[in-house]
Amino acid sequence: MARRSVIWGMSLEMALIGRIAILVLALLVAMPAEGAKYPNAVEKQVVMTGAAAAAFAETLGMSSRGPSSLALQLGRGDAWAVYLLKQDTPEPLYNDNDGSPVRTNLVAFSPGPVATLTISPFWLDQGTRLPEPNPGYYSFGSPFLDESLDGNDPWTQLLRRLKQEPGWTVTAYRQFHRCFAPSDAPELCLDVYGIKDYPDNIEKNGYVIGITARLK
Repeated sequence: MARRSVIWGMSLEMALIGRIAILVLALLVAMPAEGAKYPNAVEKQVVMTGAAAAAFAETLGMSSRGPSSLALQLGRGDAWAVYLLKQDTPEPLYNDNDGSPVRTNLVAFSPGPVATLTISPFWLDQGTRLPEPNPGYYSFGSPFLDESLDGNDPWTQLLRRLKQEPGWTVTAYRQFHRCFAPSDAPELCLDVYGIKDYPDNIEKNGYVIGITARLK
């Protein structure tokens, strides 16, 4: 499968991929001379209602028979951005190799009387990234998912389902894209990218899933 290298920050899609690359971890500290800055983490609750909320919950594999919830672990770069926001360890950390805390987002869904889906608490504010800030857009992404897809975590289960969808494109670096847009705010989009990771200096193919909210 063809894989394209990622240049961080050139677009919203590339920013999502770059969060799990080693290069991105260096960019988490602002570098004014080079004009590159990773987006700031913020705490925010995003709420969607109506048919779009029900469709998004169904895509995530959530039950429509009653209230349900799903915990999604943030990717490495996103988790480090959250640490820079919260600074919540007994001793200061200087990089994510020092034991940066695991972060998760909670997705909660209620089917009625009006279908409601909420995602909180951590998002990356794309309006704070450099270059090409994108105000009004917030995102977070999964950890690196090995192409074997042999895990049973919610991200891997989601990816196995998305690979069976008609919109899956094997040859593209963005292999899946779908947006759920109600008449009111916000719009939520799912994206899957084929990427490479280098654990222990060994190249591995895999994926990252990104969830993006566009607040109107």
